[in-house]
Amino acid sequence: MKLVQRYKRERMMMKALGLSYLFTRRPAGDGVSRVATRYGELFYRPAQSDLRTLWQTLGAREYDLEPFPQWAAISRAYEQAIAAGRTPVIIDAGANIGGASIWFSTKFPQARVLAVEPEPANAELCRRNTGGRNVQVFQAAIGAKPGTVALTNAEQAWGVQTTRGGDVPVLTVADLLSAVTDPQLLIAKIDIEGFEADLFSEATEWIDQATALIIEPHDWMLPGRRSSAAFRSAVGPEFEMLISGENLIFVRSAG
Repeated sequence: MKLVQRYKRERMMMKALGLSYLFTRRPAGDGVSRVATRYGELFYRPAQSDLRTLWQTLGAREYDLEPFPQWAAISRAYEQAIAAGRTPVIIDAGANIGGASIWFSTKFPQARVLAVEPEPANAELCRRNTGGRNVQVFQAAIGAKPGTVALTNAEQAWGVQTTRGGDVPVLTVADLLSAVTDPQLLIAKIDIEGFEADLFSEATEWIDQATALIIEPHDWMLPGRRSSAAFRSAVGPEFEMLISGENLIFVRSAG
């Protein structure tokens, strides 16, 4: 059974990353491996959930918005921002090792992708995986107001959670946008393991700037805490809602 599962995984990863995935893997030190892919050289930890992350983002393409009719509105907003001399911004909150940032960078080469990841080892791999791209990595959490957070569940790179306190800085959306000259928020992708309850609790004016929001809710993981309530209240009726994989996608209606 393990051999069958491994064979299926290898086929999936080859489909996601290219044929070179099967032949170019080699150790890079400290439990990290490197592999040549159609997206360039990528670094991952075989003992962690990194390959699963890369499969979801680059194989299953859960952030691929082109199949939806609403893609036209997103593409138009991107092109209009560029034509107006502004910088389209994509926030990748909960960037992990950079799979989603790579995807967005490929689809929107003239945008600035701001990758936010609080866990240090994840953030370091994100930097390595997105080097040379239009991606800026912040080792921080994202929240409604400045402060700090502590990391919990840190032994699982896939699902690191944050709680107020600790020593990891919290950046707001306004903080992130201030790092870009003449920014125009295009997409905010939010996968922050329940901390969306904090992010959407106040100071949500930035939503009015966004063309699309991509949010993974975590009510299933945190029963009784209503972690999705704040963003359900903050996202208004001017957005149309779509579903892709584990994500809810809200696109500003063109009508």
